[in-house]
Amino acid sequence: MQLSEDQKKAIGEWIQAGADLNKIQQNLKEEFELKLTYLDTRFLLGDLGLEIIEEEEEEEIDSDQPEEKLDPAIPNEKESEFQEQESLSEDHEEEKGNESENETTNVNLTVDSLTQPQCIISGKVNFSDGKGAAWYIDQLGRLGLNPDEEGYSPSQEDLAVFQIELRKVLSKQGL
Repeated sequence: MQLSEDQKKAIGEWIQAGADLNKIQQNLKEEFELKLTYLDTRFLLGDLGLEIIEEEEEEEIDSDQPEEKLDPAIPNEKESEFQEQESLSEDHEEEKGNESENETTNVNLTVDSLTQPQCIISGKVNFSDGKGAAWYIDQLGRLGLNPDEEGYSPSQEDLAVFQIELRKVLSKQGL
């Protein structure tokens, strides 16, 4: 998607004003008549090299919450926080640099033949250090990553390669 310089500047101003992803998505629709999904909006910000400004108080409140999970297909708050960090932490320049590292970073992504309940698409990923995780995109377009080993966090390089590979898979699937 090609945006004008004025549109890019407006998005940057919204972020500086403290807008969250939902507000940016809404502003794009209202001001520029761009109807993007939540996931498309996240990818757009990543492509532009922009990051949502999160308040520290919100993060502290989230980390104090007890971890409960009733349905394995619905992510809990801690996983959602991990997902946000994962998708918003890499900027466009790092993605460009990591594309050339695909040969040295061994990240294997597969798609489940039977999608997890309440998800649009799901699969498994194995990172370069040999550890794995289940990934999914739920019906609201949210990306989830559930590591096989509790507390595991893949390297930033592996996450960047994972995002690139996931984009390829999603485009092949028509999503």
